[in-house]
Amino acid sequence: MNFYNMVKFNISYDNLIEAHNSKEAQYDKAYSELILPIKDSWQELDSIIDFVRRWNKRVPIGKNKNQIKAAILSLKKEFEVFKNCRIENLKFTPKNITLIKKIYDTLSKTVLKSTGTTKLMHGMNPDLFVMWDKGIYDYYGCYHNSTGYIRFMESMQEIIVKILKQHNNRDIIKETNRTLPKLVDEYNWMHFRTSKIHTLYSTTRFKN
Repeated sequence: MNFYNMVKFNISYDNLIEAHNSKEAQYDKAYSELILPIKDSWQELDSIIDFVRRWNKRVPIGKNKNQIKAAILSLKKEFEVFKNCRIENLKFTPKNITLIKKIYDTLSKTVLKSTGTTKLMHGMNPDLFVMWDKGIYDYYGCYHNSTGYIRFMESMQEIIVKILKQHNNRDIIKETNRTLPKLVDEYNWMHFRTSKIHTLYSTTRFKN
């Protein structure tokens, strides 16, 4: 069993709100400036790519912007299939799995790699795709490839569906100005991001 999955986490809506309102979650100014104002992702590709660039300036996104944009445009038909799809309504049919894997694999072959790929996917559809980093996918026991991302999305859907049994999606967006995939990301980032998980692992290992 993966070390990080030894702790069973039951995430509630109150947990998401607590994470959203925490000082730690306020780090992502780029999200408010570049993603929230978007009405049509295809008209705002530069903003979405810039959001990923500002997340990690060590990744050479600027000089590879045309390559990344070309990769996104090559996937327009695949992204359009999920245009009106929210994560809670996603059916993990063989067709949808194949399409999501194609999107992930195509983008991850650019300089974006694993984490940047999911950030770009979220930027293209904030209602559907959930972001991750190494600490997060390790915690949920998922490998950093397209198959692992499908498994991760299934886990995120399970969390979100449970929350929506007691809370209305429109009310959630009105209260937080965030989609549920973004709220779950904020919670995951606050608790399981790479730096946080490494600290947890080191502390636990030395205590034991």
